[in-house]
Amino acid sequence: MNGLFTTLSIAFFVGFFLPIKADAMINITEVIEGRKEWSGEITVKGVVIVKKGAMLTVARGTVVRFIPEDLDGDGIGDAELRVEGSIYILGTEKEPVVFTSASERPAPADWKFLMINHADEARVEYAVFEYAFSGIQIHYTRGTFRNIVSRHNVDGFRFSTAPVVLEDSILMCNENGIRYEERGAGAVIRNNIISGNRVGVFAVVKCKGLTSITGNNIAGNRSYNVKMGIEQTRDINISGNWFGHADPEKVAETFFDGRIEPELGTVQFEPTLKKRSETSGPGDKLVERWSCL
Repeated sequence: MNGLFTTLSIAFFVGFFLPIKADAMINITEVIEGRKEWSGEITVKGVVIVKKGAMLTVARGTVVRFIPEDLDGDGIGDAELRVEGSIYILGTEKEPVVFTSASERPAPADWKFLMINHADEARVEYAVFEYAFSGIQIHYTRGTFRNIVSRHNVDGFRFSTAPVVLEDSILMCNENGIRYEERGAGAVIRNNIISGNRVGVFAVVKCKGLTSITGNNIAGNRSYNVKMGIEQTRDINISGNWFGHADPEKVAETFFDGRIEPELGTVQFEPTLKKRSETSGPGDKLVERWSCL
């Protein structure tokens, strides 16, 4: 990028489509009210908002860097991408889209998140999210996420009241691989690798068993493969996954649930997969390039 950026301060209107090319810098706060495409190298300082009815498309091979800046002193970078309209992140196995920190020494929570809240639509394919507070947060929105890598974040993938599909992805080297609250809406979490996190799957509260979590490799997480929050008093069913062991007693030892704290519900995990799933996770090229395990 040669350290040179183009400052963009352009008004957009609904129905107008403008591509933003390589070496662009978005300063402080930008509101997208029409259709926009990002490609090449994008650097964000502050907040970008995709308004209701607007659309942002991120082309394959795009790298979006967020400048770490914590003006409110909460320990979380202020830069974020907030979506109220539609977002389409369309990478490929060879050319994924990357959302990362602009720091030379990146760390978790350098930037805030991709926040999708009460939005129109979200579709994400072949994308990498790293060094954020939450790589992805989605609430009250339908969305499909395939072949993503979320690593070195506090929360790799976080959702509540969102009928999302997350599949063929890797969530690794995060504080929490997946953090969720159902609150009346279920999701589909299938064929993912959830490993190398402090906690693999964190069911925080108000999870009623509406979310289907199957065909995943949820193993090798440092503290717990599955953890229940202090108000999660209902049992949850996470059967049909590989937890690193064939022995049910050893599997149960990887959970923080009613077996440890009697007031909590318990993780119902049987039947399990008898061995590690060889079909879970994204394409080999993405794994080889981005795995932190």
